Amino acid sequence: MSKIKTVLVGYGYWGPNLARNLNNNPSIEFSAILEIDIDLHKKIKDDYPKIQIFTNIEEINSDYDAAVLSTPATTHFLIGSQLLEKGLHVLIEKPLATNVEEAQNLIDIAEKNKLKLMVGHTYLYNPAVEKIKEILDSGEIGNLLTIHSERLNLGQIRQDINVMWNLAPHDFSIISYLTDSYPIEISASGNDFIKKGMHDIAYIHLKFNNNVTGFVHNSWLHPLKSRKVIVVGSQGMIVFDDTQQDNPLTVYEKGVNWDKITKNEKGKNSRFEIIDGNYYSPKIELKEPLEIEIQAFIDWIKHDKKPISDSKNGLEIVKILQTAQEALENT
Repeated sequence: MSKIKTVLVGYGYWGPNLARNLNNNPSIEFSAILEIDIDLHKKIKDDYPKIQIFTNIEEINSDYDAAVLSTPATTHFLIGSQLLEKGLHVLIEKPLATNVEEAQNLIDIAEKNKLKLMVGHTYLYNPAVEKIKEILDSGEIGNLLTIHSERLNLGQIRQDINVMWNLAPHDFSIISYLTDSYPIEISASGNDFIKKGMHDIAYIHLKFNNNVTGFVHNSWLHPLKSRKVIVVGSQGMIVFDDTQQDNPLTVYEKGVNWDKITKNEKGKNSRFEIIDGNYYSPKIELKEPLEIEIQAFIDWIKHDKKPISDSKNGLEIVKILQTAQEALENT
């Protein structure tokens, strides 16, 4: 198969990052950007002088093989379904849709037309997350007990979706990937301080089989930027700090010796022995996750190599989001 002729739909906040990776991929003919905001057209031309700019989806014809959709989440179903009906393979930025029904409908349209539908759960292509999975599977930190994931900052405040729909797709996709499962119980609480009906703080508790738990904290009202995943095992712990570019991952020989109880001065059982050993930062491949994600999309189209974040994965994350949203609304 020759180069995949691809159009980018949306050049707002995340669009330029996608455009850069589309343009740099040797398997892609990146030839057009659809952007309805005329004010962004000068920036597009400055960045890509030879690119064709569309303002209407009808301008995308059958010459195109694929589309990458980076528009507000509430538009994903409408635009995504139109692109699929035009016969294009589609990569949709997270979340796949803003409810389960629309996500399932997108999958049905893709399957009907024998097309690839992928979701941009970018963290699943992060070498640090892959390394955590590798360490967990090796048994190095023992049995998995719990995962804490937080995405906090002052802003960027969205108008179309709340903080959970904005940030938690990252957390839910990471936790589900690391646990090899989806939660059996979901509870949530939060608040809407900035705009009534639009949560800007959310706390979500996830329960999995084998008594594994997950906890997610998302906030647009936090003084410091934090992007952390903390994995606790029976024999060790892992901290992934995505704000640290040089050494984002640290593995700790920390935990509790479940079989040994120390004695107090009177000879009575006092407390479990605490393990506080060494720590190290494993070597991580310095490769942009978005570059890996785009290549996975191309490999699926050209070689039928299914990616981690296929449409079924995207649907499961939307199911978690929708259940958590219902819990938020009932608190």
